[in-house]
Amino acid sequence: MSGRKALDTSNSSILLVTDWAWMHAKSGNVEEIFDESIREEGPKGVMERFVQVGILCAHVMVAFRPTIAEALKMLEGDIDIPRIRDRPLPLSHESFRSSWRRSISKER
Repeated sequence: MSGRKALDTSNSSILLVTDWAWMHAKSGNVEEIFDESIREEGPKGVMERFVQVGILCAHVMVAFRPTIAEALKMLEGDIDIPRIRDRPLPLSHESFRSSWRRSISKER
């Protein structure tokens, strides 16, 4: 939907697409998340709903993520989408990045 890589190692300030999307959604700029090639393709409200549910499903705190059943109901418009919560730390925070580096080096 965004056209961005899930993990961007070329930019030190924004590492994950989830952090980047969360930042835009939280500031009310959901349309900035969509790749330019699809911005006019579908109903804006439906596309925003998909982004908001995706961000909720990718929350760094697992307890704040909706269940699959709840996510489906949100996507179908059967239940309201709760406000996007604040992240205690973005996944691109240095503490997460150093943990990933250690786990990746162990796999090699």
